Amino acid sequence: MKLLLAITFLHWSSLLLAQQDTLKIYRWEEVQKANPDTIFAIDASKLKWEKLPGQLYTFRNLKYLDISKNKLKELPLEMGGFKQLKILDATKNNIDAAPIVICQLPKLQKLHLAKNKISSLPACIGYLADLKMIDIWDNPINVLPEEILNLKKLEVVDMRSIMLGPGFQKKWEQSMPNVKWYFDPPCHCVE
Repeated sequence: MKLLLAITFLHWSSLLLAQQDTLKIYRWEEVQKANPDTIFAIDASKLKWEKLPGQLYTFRNLKYLDISKNKLKELPLEMGGFKQLKILDATKNNIDAAPIVICQLPKLQKLHLAKNKISSLPACIGYLADLKMIDIWDNPINVLPEEILNLKKLEVVDMRSIMLGPGFQKKWEQSMPNVKWYFDPPCHCVE
């Protein structure tokens, strides 16, 4: 009976904890007059922003930020104030510089930078100890910083739609065999 009670308690406890991790995602329009301390997830996608509005930086407790499908050319250093951010989606913008600010996001777990113009990732990415996923498909990246090897929790790297040679692919698959690497078939034209 005690065992059944203990199992039931553990089951309900895990359900309650799982519910606490579920965030309500607010659209940008919904948070205009909200108390910034009460908002943990914002979807600011498809707003045609060329730069992030200053008001966004007042939401210091964000764990999730979707700024995909805008017209951003960079991720500004002010984003470094999002110390609780776990998921950043900046897919499908016009970002062309290595986004150095990601290194100031110590709790980052998922980084979506697909369909931009990024040619390199900053070496400091190796300090993001909680990073589990990097999505950089369809960017002109042909080199990764060796510091990625420091990412012990890394599970997935998506580099599809990038012309990479077989040597590049083999090197990273062998260096990090516990990571699921997504590559297009290798191109022998780049080696």
